[in-house]
Amino acid sequence: MPPEDIVRPSTEKNRTVYEQGFHIWTTLHTRARQAPSLPQTCFQIQDTFRQLPPLVHDLDLKSRWVELMPRAELTYSEKHAEYGKNERDEQPQVMVDVGDVDDDAARWWAAVLSPGEGWQAYLTWEQARFRSPWSTALESQVKITLSCPKPLCHMSTTAPSFTTAVNFLAEYCNLHNIVNQALAALSSTLFLPSLHTKKNPISLPKPNCHKTQRPKPVVSEPTGQKQPGFITEQIVSELDKLLTLSCNTRGLHSLLSSVFYEPGLPCNAISPWLQSTFTVLDSVEDDHLLAHIMMNRVPQVSFLWLGGIIVGTHKNVLQDGRFGLLPIELHAASWCGVTQTFLQEPVSQPLITNEALLRSDECRLLNMTQAERHTRWPVSPWMPFGTTALEDAEIEARLHAQCFGHGLQYVDWHWACRNGKLLHPLCVKITTSARPPAQHPAINTPIKYEALNLEEESASQNATLNIFGWLRIDGYPPRERGIGNHEWINLGESDNESPSLDESPKTYAAPAPKAVVEDWIQPSILIPDSMMDPSQI
Repeated sequence: MPPEDIVRPSTEKNRTVYEQGFHIWTTLHTRARQAPSLPQTCFQIQDTFRQLPPLVHDLDLKSRWVELMPRAELTYSEKHAEYGKNERDEQPQVMVDVGDVDDDAARWWAAVLSPGEGWQAYLTWEQARFRSPWSTALESQVKITLSCPKPLCHMSTTAPSFTTAVNFLAEYCNLHNIVNQALAALSSTLFLPSLHTKKNPISLPKPNCHKTQRPKPVVSEPTGQKQPGFITEQIVSELDKLLTLSCNTRGLHSLLSSVFYEPGLPCNAISPWLQSTFTVLDSVEDDHLLAHIMMNRVPQVSFLWLGGIIVGTHKNVLQDGRFGLLPIELHAASWCGVTQTFLQEPVSQPLITNEALLRSDECRLLNMTQAERHTRWPVSPWMPFGTTALEDAEIEARLHAQCFGHGLQYVDWHWACRNGKLLHPLCVKITTSARPPAQHPAINTPIKYEALNLEEESASQNATLNIFGWLRIDGYPPRERGIGNHEWINLGESDNESPSLDESPKTYAAPAPKAVVEDWIQPSILIPDSMMDPSQI
């Protein structure tokens, strides 16, 4: 009988983890197929972002940025959408009914719906101009025409204030009873700064808003449409917080990636977990179902999944998640109450059992005490397996062997101002031990074992190598030399590399989806090319 492998899980363990994952994701998939609409949580932003710090002090994040940033300017360009009410005009491909608006509103809508860039927001600093992170250019194969006539002051270059622009938008949403679609647009806009580095166009659905065919009120959402004052009274109060989150591009990616993290899962069992996860996700018929699955997996960030799928960010998240490459951003995780890593969980009580402590607790203590060479978060979110004899533990961990109640607590966020002052917009204390992914009663579904590949261990190996490399950076104690010499960890110099969060060889592709807000989650021919490079222009 061969000796037991002290690092590689047994066949039975791998099979158990696979079954656990298959049940979790199959249940989510089945419930998504049975649901008549997207989850209610994706249209609720107040509770989700309650802990987000505001930015100092496009659903129009660009205008708000200009209002907040010193020396920032917002101006109209020479480009504009066509105006209607001209009998000589040929029938437009898309007529946008903006209602009975004044000249200022008509000029604003002409800029917003202009081909190319109808307006520009930029910051001047030392004779250089920097673009707003939410700048876009519209490249459309369809001609967009406004229902209103050309204003008398058409050549005005002065853009309206943020408050005025929000009122224009609110009036339009109330006119067509599409406040929920405004929320979808807002969620999508949050991802513009993170997409500017991709240099790829963003595809959005072709608008269906001819003047004579106003959309019917949406009935598919569980709570119906929001009330007319929802945008001005409730969304606007959240915008400064959303500006902060939108600028934290790594944080946004980490929040979406948190759907793949499963608390309590050891690093050496990641491969069967991911195999079961993606055997279900790869079978999803369309992005509408995918959105429902991800929103119910971590409801705290379902609003972000709405926009992430609309603009295509989910493809990168799925690509990295397939290999267990999950970014960790503790600020974003704490703001939204999401668990991204085992280090967010409190130290076990009791800490010491049979003169040993869990290696996961040893990691937590080393990070909390900021021990030498352990000041940074480990790359891997997955906890190490097994226990460490107390006498073999790192000295910083041993010093806290008799302590109780150790855990991380979020204390503060501050902005560093030019005058050297620190601005503290958030003064609440929240724990970083956030809510785990949602649990749903399992549905009795036969398990498909075809995707369980015991020979494919790369995700488990990479996670194990990463976390043990962080924990035992100074070497292994004698009792752990079997781990240190294992083939997963003791690699040759040429092989001692693990994939980064920016390197994943495969991509996930999913077909297209359904109605109204659901219709946003599909490709089309209206393509606003991102022009959000914040570098000097």
